Amino acid sequence: LLISEGRVEVSRENKYLSTLAPGKVFGELAILYNCKRTATIKAASDCKLWAIERQCFQTIMMRTGLIRQAEYNDFLKSVPIFKDLPEETLIKISDVLEEVSTKG
Repeated sequence: LLISEGRVEVSRENKYLSTLAPGKVFGELAILYNCKRTATIKAASDCKLWAIERQCFQTIMMRTGLIRQAEYNDFLKSVPIFKDLPEETLIKISDVLEEVSTKG
């Protein structure tokens, strides 16, 4: 869920953890992995939330992941020491790559 307006309080076992404000997202792990909730969310004010169905969210995430993996594969193929590696090896490498941005 995405908080559009208002604030929600996050707690676990009746212990306050944090307050989430507009623009923050929660519940994405439950949507992606169908796991049990790990926290309790309580409206701290009147709220407006945006929700998305599990199947739709999973499809978006899968497509995004596949596009990113294809981009990583193309990049790896352009690197001389990787260009002759088998496709399955490149896929394994691209699966564990993390993008890091540095601002100089």
